[in-house]
Amino acid sequence: MARRRRRRVSLGTIFMLLLTALVVVGCVLFFSLLVGDDLYERTGELIRSLSEQGLFDASFSFEIPEPTAVPAYMWLEDTPVPTPPPATPTPVPAPATITIAAAGAVYAPKAVRESVLADTRYDFEPVFSGLGDTLLDADLAIATLETTTAGRDKGFDNHNTAPEILDALRSSGVDLLSLATEHALDKGYEGLDLTVSELTARGLAYAGVQQEGGGRTMMMRIGGVQVAVLAYTYGLSDNGREETNGDERGAVPQMNREQMLEDVRQARVNGANVVIVLPHWGTKNIAQTPVNVQRLAGELAQAGADIILGTHPNVPQGTERIRTTRADGLEYDTVVCYSLGNLLTDARAAENTAGMVAHVSVTYDPVTRRTTIGEMYCTPVYIARQRVEGENVYRVVDAESETALQALTEQEQQAAREAVELIRRATQADEQEGHG
Repeated sequence: MARRRRRRVSLGTIFMLLLTALVVVGCVLFFSLLVGDDLYERTGELIRSLSEQGLFDASFSFEIPEPTAVPAYMWLEDTPVPTPPPATPTPVPAPATITIAAAGAVYAPKAVRESVLADTRYDFEPVFSGLGDTLLDADLAIATLETTTAGRDKGFDNHNTAPEILDALRSSGVDLLSLATEHALDKGYEGLDLTVSELTARGLAYAGVQQEGGGRTMMMRIGGVQVAVLAYTYGLSDNGREETNGDERGAVPQMNREQMLEDVRQARVNGANVVIVLPHWGTKNIAQTPVNVQRLAGELAQAGADIILGTHPNVPQGTERIRTTRADGLEYDTVVCYSLGNLLTDARAAENTAGMVAHVSVTYDPVTRRTTIGEMYCTPVYIARQRVEGENVYRVVDAESETALQALTEQEQQAAREAVELIRRATQADEQEGHG
């Protein structure tokens, strides 16, 4: 009986089966990633079935990794996320406070000028040494120069003196001089320009002269506070008008009510935190403040003036604190000294030799943009004249300083004490009349 031949599987067939299985496994793996665990289990069963039928070599195996859900953010676990620095709070600007001091008119006629002449040099320094720190302690110290300093070539007289007086004023603490007086143009435009040059050369500021560019406002930055200073005169002397035909150049601001109010408002628009007005107004040698002057002070206060410091009467007048409602609907305070009297003169009447230095503090808050005016107080000053070695010697002293008074004769010490009483009466009179 013939033996039945065993059917053999050729190598080609095995290769094709193996290749097919690999393709199937690859497809299963791909779809398992898409559809999950169910297909994965079916694929396993298929492989086991093929192995049992001898169509797949179970010894040739590889593991199909079980799919695991990996969150999209897992890659961040190995990379530390930087912590942002804490936010720095925006600094709040603090309020700024400055102090202002203002003295009266400086008048140096022939008698005063000759008393300080040594050979060919004028030394005014001792004249003001008795003021001590009265002006030096202020952030801004002001006086009114009722004379020009146009030089010897213009001829020294009652209203043109040696420029060395500016050195003495600067040493005593003065920072700014008002030139808006009736005598500003007694030596013509050239004399005024020479005076301005002398001031500039010494680092002294000035007001009451048309500024470069046509403005009438001296704007200053003091201790973080923007300060505007405006100065005006009631008019010009006969000499000034004749020299200039009525100030055709408009170099010296004069007291036009509408213009003054507009200048004050414009100073505010231009960024002034504090507005100071220096009017040369009133009537000479009259201690009582005229009604029209008081009325103008009230209008300036309402327009935006914070401090008003007057000169020209050559005698001290009272002070006042005005409360007004301005254009923004808010209430503001304005302090006024109607006349500071004299800081230097050759006159000997008691009311002319008594002057005052007004002191006031001002606080500006940049957060609220509000200006607060402190209380005004006045230091009485006395202009002494005494004989030393047969010559007159003038000394301006703090009339309440015992140290300064010791340099005077007993007669002048008594006159200084009377000046203190005169100043106190002048300021109290306004308060009693309801103006203070």
